[in-house]
Amino acid sequence: MVVIMKKYSRIFLVVIIVLFCKNVLSATQSQPELGDPYSEVLPIKQEDIIGFSSYRRLQKYNYINNNPLVSSYINYIGNLLSRNLMDDMRNYRFFIVQSNEINAFALPGGFIGINIGLIKLAENEAQLASVMAHEIAHVKLRHTAEMIANSNVNSIPMWIGIFAGIFSGNAKASMAAIQAGIGISAQQNVNLVRSNEVEADNLGLEILSNANFKTSEMAKLFNLMEMSTGDIQRSLSYLSTHPMYENRIANIKSSAKHDNSQIENSTNDFLYIKNIMEVLTLSDINNSIRNIKNKNILSSHKLGLLYLRKSDYKKAYETLVPYYKTNSDNLYISILFARTLAGLNEIDESINVLNKLKNIHPLNKTVPLLLSETLIENNIRTDYAEKLLKPLENHYRLNPNYYRLMSKLYAEKNSIFKSNIYLSEYYVLLDNIDLSIDVLSNAINSNKTSSSEKIRLGEKRTALICRYKRPLEPIFGEKTCN
Repeated sequence: MVVIMKKYSRIFLVVIIVLFCKNVLSATQSQPELGDPYSEVLPIKQEDIIGFSSYRRLQKYNYINNNPLVSSYINYIGNLLSRNLMDDMRNYRFFIVQSNEINAFALPGGFIGINIGLIKLAENEAQLASVMAHEIAHVKLRHTAEMIANSNVNSIPMWIGIFAGIFSGNAKASMAAIQAGIGISAQQNVNLVRSNEVEADNLGLEILSNANFKTSEMAKLFNLMEMSTGDIQRSLSYLSTHPMYENRIANIKSSAKHDNSQIENSTNDFLYIKNIMEVLTLSDINNSIRNIKNKNILSSHKLGLLYLRKSDYKKAYETLVPYYKTNSDNLYISILFARTLAGLNEIDESINVLNKLKNIHPLNKTVPLLLSETLIENNIRTDYAEKLLKPLENHYRLNPNYYRLMSKLYAEKNSIFKSNIYLSEYYVLLDNIDLSIDVLSNAINSNKTSSSEKIRLGEKRTALICRYKRPLEPIFGEKTCN
């Protein structure tokens, strides 16, 4: 449905959505697949299409934080939680949204977004994990499909607003529609929303417990939200998309009472990531620098981040070097120290720091990406950079920066074919299909691509056209798409 929508005008888009919503009523009367009462309304395969399209829309407007350290951490926590579900139908994917609003949301297909504001509010890793577990539960329980199935004709304007917002050209409208949750329908389905929230709480607690996190932290975080005032309360969009009905927090506390799991912070990673998020969103950097009192590794990490935001590489170096000397195995300190060295134009030393870190953590996938970026940006040892990057492709398949880096690498190696293949994928992830197709067309017309490469480029271009911009074609005669 989503793929077809994107090629029509706004008016035709609305017509398609109306038809889709009207078909909900008849679809719910059809015989569903065994074990899935909502398969006729929203097949799981269709969920992934909607989720991926929404994810690309967020990438297009720069709403997603693609820092590999940050995305690696949030996916690590997400995988800890989701792996116990035994859900073979979905591949859960987690990402950080660059918004100070305190919110989180689940898109169909297992795309789960966590706002920076929520990470800043959470007091420990278990509280962050509790929100993620709650969102995973919404996906697993298919609450979007349930909401659609329970909609009536009066709900059609709501669905038009939601989907039109997601697929419009307006960044704020897209974000508002997605963060409202595709399945949230205000007062029209208030009883269903109540039921869904309680169900997501219960399954979320089970997911949290199975991952050995302290389940009582879910109630603490929700209570913290509800009791918040001032600026925090004004940014609490989570309360509008996930209403705190009477007895809900009490039920969570009651369910968590007998749980023996004890992990609040499994590592210090949460605190380092929180440093990164807080510094990223600060408006008064100088005041924040003045207010850092404690002299420990975490406060020095934050201070180093603040100096880097000011491009004061000398102060950042002076802050970090004592801790790097005694903690060279620390990912966060070493990566920040390498960035500082690069800012001081000490490129060789920056590369040495990252190489040392790669040898200490051979299975880590963030370090080789950052090392390759340093090499490619300075046109140094591109063969080595290629060797580092190629095994990472599946891991970073949703990160546009990976494809941009690969494109630049092959441009430096004078491979027009490979450079444009990756550049095309970069624009697909940014939801700019027209530019992606243009990139392939230019490569096909280049005298620097061979005949066999032109054929492969043409096949990729046709695949893009047929998937995202299928043309209207005559019934008889040769067709672009089968």
